[in-house]
Amino acid sequence: MRVEVECGRIRYNAEAVVQFCAAHGIQVAGVTKACCGHPEVARAMLAGGVSLLADSRLSNVRRLREAGIHGPVMLLRLPALSEVEAVVTLTQVSLNSQVETVRALSKAAQAQGVSHRVILMIDVGDRREGVMPDQAGAVAREMVALPGIELVGIGTNLRCIGGVLPTRENTQLLVDVAEEIERSLGLHFDVVSGGQTTSLSLLQPGEMPPRVNQLRIGEGILLGYDSATNWSLPGMVRDAFTVIGEVIEVITRPSLPAGEIALDAFGRAPHWEDRGLRRRAILSLGNQDLRTDGLRCKRPGVAVVGASSDHLIVDVTDASPPVRLGEELEFTPDYAALATVMASHQVTQVVRPV
Repeated sequence: MRVEVECGRIRYNAEAVVQFCAAHGIQVAGVTKACCGHPEVARAMLAGGVSLLADSRLSNVRRLREAGIHGPVMLLRLPALSEVEAVVTLTQVSLNSQVETVRALSKAAQAQGVSHRVILMIDVGDRREGVMPDQAGAVAREMVALPGIELVGIGTNLRCIGGVLPTRENTQLLVDVAEEIERSLGLHFDVVSGGQTTSLSLLQPGEMPPRVNQLRIGEGILLGYDSATNWSLPGMVRDAFTVIGEVIEVITRPSLPAGEIALDAFGRAPHWEDRGLRRRAILSLGNQDLRTDGLRCKRPGVAVVGASSDHLIVDVTDASPPVRLGEELEFTPDYAALATVMASHQVTQVVRPV
């Protein structure tokens, strides 16, 4: 089993996103976390015009640095107190919500003789990270006074936990908080980081508040669309990544299991529909390798039935051409499947540079 990565297509998508956002005065932070900070993916984004990389894990950032990528990097996940020294060493800017953490970053920055930039995260509805809007001013006041820290802006995150979609209203709330802090503290924020790929859909109908000047884009560049709305820029490609598995069994069998049904190997309660006899194939990959429910087979007539740790079951009754033992099937991953397959040590990566 393997995943094939076409970096030329990632570059193409990056160019499209960067140009689209630039027309609206928005900088793109290219998010590499779904590819575990793979250097060739990062280089494809940079070649496509991305000026700032972003990742959620310091191990991924370290991988970028060791590969000779020395441009600015944003840390997306809130820093842990135990890693502030590495945050300051490896990244130029981080997303934060806790004053205590930023105090620790301040001490680390002073010890290293550098300045570290901070974006204060605001919770505008999704309930993942960030201070509540009515607390933002007090938190910003404490952060801006810390030596070695530059409070360069505020940001928000949507969709990831609560599934809340970005709207003009909740994004405007972020802008309102930014401008209230600016008035209160007598400063001007360089960055209003308005969200991620899902927020791109606000640009085309003119719903994005004009103060938003940064978006953090991973899925849109890597996969060419936003999975929440299936929205994509015209001409974006969706086949930069292909997951490939070998067929290890092809047998016609009843579609309905026989016997008492309990939870499956992953603690799920399966539901089965009796479709009579169906021709099924097993592929040599499974849930230990990636999120298999995020795979779509490229061959017409092939549908994913389910998976255990090491076996992917597909219905091939209507496959065209017919599926045979020993051949390979290709699948397009969604974002969850991509993020997990690129992190798997069992899956061979074939990465074709730009």
